[in-house]
Amino acid sequence: MDIEFHYYVTYLICVGAGLDAERAHKIAYSAEYVDDNNVVFEINKDTENEYKNYISQTFNITKPQTKLQRIYPFFHFVPGDVDEYSNKLADEKCPPLTTTPNNSNANEMLEKALNSENPYKIGLAIHAFTDTWAHQNFIGLAQGYNSITLKNPIDICHTNARRSPDIPDETWEDPRLDDEKVVNKERFLDALDKTYEKLFAYYGNGDKVKEKLKNDISQIIDKWDERADRIHQYKELALKYGTEKMPEYYEHEWFNRAVEEDYPEKYELEIPYIGIEFNPKNQFLKEYNWKDTDSYKETDWYKFQEAVKEHQQMMEEILSERIEEVEKIDEW
Repeated sequence: MDIEFHYYVTYLICVGAGLDAERAHKIAYSAEYVDDNNVVFEINKDTENEYKNYISQTFNITKPQTKLQRIYPFFHFVPGDVDEYSNKLADEKCPPLTTTPNNSNANEMLEKALNSENPYKIGLAIHAFTDTWAHQNFIGLAQGYNSITLKNPIDICHTNARRSPDIPDETWEDPRLDDEKVVNKERFLDALDKTYEKLFAYYGNGDKVKEKLKNDISQIIDKWDERADRIHQYKELALKYGTEKMPEYYEHEWFNRAVEEDYPEKYELEIPYIGIEFNPKNQFLKEYNWKDTDSYKETDWYKFQEAVKEHQQMMEEILSERIEEVEKIDEW
């Protein structure tokens, strides 16, 4: 999934399930920022307030099975158990760590995040939880099983399928399935359904609006071909399901509020055959410092980064037995 679901639809799910606008925004922002948190910073280096964050996404496609491999099954491709593997696969043999929708590991992850009542951890977990629908039948590693076409030689996660699994209105073919046709809208609406039920169980205090919300989202996906138009329609729904307008998502908002120096300049390069934008950044060309060394721990960026570290530790525990199935998984 991309920003459409991770931010805009997640926000609507939250307010529709009974959360207030501020908490909904923190959860939705966290859910999307998982994909944008791809640079390691050293803030206030060599001081008592020095801080180094973890990343939750990477565009470094050269190290999928060494130092960066845990990012994918922990944050984007939560694997299911063997008995949860899809019966729709033409080949019944699924490699270890295959992602399955709504799997038991992902449910345990989301339940623990909800129990923490930490909106940043909840957002992180919702990202990974909903991605089990979009990323089903793929593995969060470099694995030949991920290949669905010989036209693209890359077999890391779903790069072989390019962006197709992440686009709400996309219909594409997965030749590994008995029924090769994949309609993303069906998968995404099921993800909406299950996520809403989870949130409503914790925060709901009124009538359920799940079916109305699903119908509204379905109509938007059917009617509007351009992502910008769909996003505009999602924003229009904010006052229908909540009490305030939906805030815009600014990728570096939390970072720039916490750190004195602006987020480093970004350079966009399209990588052939992969269909993703590789973003080298000049973060090493200057030093970064907290705007306020007395209160930086109260900033959204710091709290999100701490949630990333806690999420990673939690997933190590949840997936401990599964991780052992992958050779050299302990290398960072």
